Amino acid sequence: MVEGVLSGYRAIDLTNEKGFLCGKLLADFGVDVIKIEPPGGDPSRNVPPYYHDEPHPEKSLYWISYNSNKRGITLNLQTEKGQALFKRLIKETDFLIESFKPGYLASLGLEYKALSSVNPGLIMASISPFGQTGPYAGFEGSDIVVQAMGVLLCQAGNPDRPPVRTSVPQAYLHAAADAAEAMMIALYHRGHNNEGQCIDVSAMESVLWTASRALPFWDHSKVQSERTAGLIAASGKYTPGIWECKEGYVAMVFQASLMGTRINQRLTKWMEDEGMAPLFMKEKDWEQWDWLQVTQDELDQLTDAIGRFFKAHTADELEEESTKRGIRMHKVCNSADTFANVQLKARAFWVSMAFDYLDDTIIYPGAFTKLSVTAMKDWRRAPLIGEHNREVYIDELGLSEVEFDSLMADGII
Repeated sequence: MVEGVLSGYRAIDLTNEKGFLCGKLLADFGVDVIKIEPPGGDPSRNVPPYYHDEPHPEKSLYWISYNSNKRGITLNLQTEKGQALFKRLIKETDFLIESFKPGYLASLGLEYKALSSVNPGLIMASISPFGQTGPYAGFEGSDIVVQAMGVLLCQAGNPDRPPVRTSVPQAYLHAAADAAEAMMIALYHRGHNNEGQCIDVSAMESVLWTASRALPFWDHSKVQSERTAGLIAASGKYTPGIWECKEGYVAMVFQASLMGTRINQRLTKWMEDEGMAPLFMKEKDWEQWDWLQVTQDELDQLTDAIGRFFKAHTADELEEESTKRGIRMHKVCNSADTFANVQLKARAFWVSMAFDYLDDTIIYPGAFTKLSVTAMKDWRRAPLIGEHNREVYIDELGLSEVEFDSLMADGII
């Protein structure tokens, strides 16, 4: 069995959708992550889509995706016995991740101060919409609300229409990834000072870090970055970034000066070889072409000619030929394209996980990085509800069979 670089550490995961990714990242690198659910299962198990479109708490592909490599137990934290069990678990835990509303764990007597008295080395990350302090701390914040408050939303969409959100929630993925990174920093600190610490992650602030363009422009020049709907904006002029093809789309940035000279020359030659290069493109001195001097009308003329050329080819054809000609361009891939990608296959990116209870194998994205010495750990499917209860409570925590059965009967676990 392959152990990860962080094997030997343990984490307890109390998160919902706001923090699933944090625990998954730790688990992928070898941390023994124990996902705690309330008896009966986490409500997030009811988030679609479902395996074969069959609604069932054990078939949520959302749950399956974000909880792979974790173990799973059930525990009712709202009971005194449940809280006592939780503190026993904390004694042997390095990391705790939670995404409850600020103040909830404190109301149960499970705030960081109480837990660190049990385990001074505990590293705890709290993920919330706006952080644990400040006037917004108690506010609810869905993904779209946090995106809106974090500048990200105002940059997406057409300039003459309202902003749009991305189809897949983004805000809490950024927050969860930031939490995992912060926990590694805290672990490094603990290695030098033998003390744990509490980490406060605000999703709003995590999202603001993604607005790397908009904030400096405003701070420096009081200029709002406008929505460009797939266009590339530079010096007040616009060209497409996404180009329509006969079938599909390709992504290409059209540039001038040194950065664009060779690409523009090669693209013009390609169009000329196929009899589709207008005279003004063939006669243009691309080496002297200055973006600061060009007009939007000239750019529109160029992009119109290039657009017609692209529409005469499929995205696959353009991708193949542009690679041969040294032109930075690639088709816009869908999921099927990505699964078939030869680069990902060559790097053994995809991981197959067996789902015994579904009698099937599901392919997952694998390691997002490769370490030269320490491999990622063996991969395993997300846990069933309470799947590792006996393993954790009896084998590791030392409960007797009688105690275990009594706790089950009382709805504690």
